[in-house]
Amino acid sequence: MSDLSIMSQAAQNLQHMQAQPNLSIKGKPTQNDQNNFAALTAKQLQDPSFTKAMQQKKIRETAVDFEAQFLSQMLKPMFEGIKTDGPMGGGHAEKMWQSMLVQEYGKSLAQSGGVGLADEVQKQLIRAQEGM
Repeated sequence: MSDLSIMSQAAQNLQHMQAQPNLSIKGKPTQNDQNNFAALTAKQLQDPSFTKAMQQKKIRETAVDFEAQFLSQMLKPMFEGIKTDGPMGGGHAEKMWQSMLVQEYGKSLAQSGGVGLADEVQKQLIRAQEGM
């Protein structure tokens, strides 16, 4: 099996794992179940302040994810011009690694405050949810 096919298989497996929701095992809730509306108890669902707080948290996470994607797309052209010549440079694997690195840079920038896009997206999502 070539290095190229191994790397593409690993990338496909990673995307598949990221797309799968974290499920609880034998009825025990996982840590991510606490952020999932489906895993809330009936008592928690009856408390409007709890569900509103969960909605606000999810909206914020969505806005930050959007800003991370935006920043990644803005950083992408900056890295395309970098030459990777040398004994260890170049190749398909490096291109894949570089794209993942740019995505992580975008996430890191968005998590640390970003450029303020997440705040505006969050405001618009809240307005859309309230029907304004």
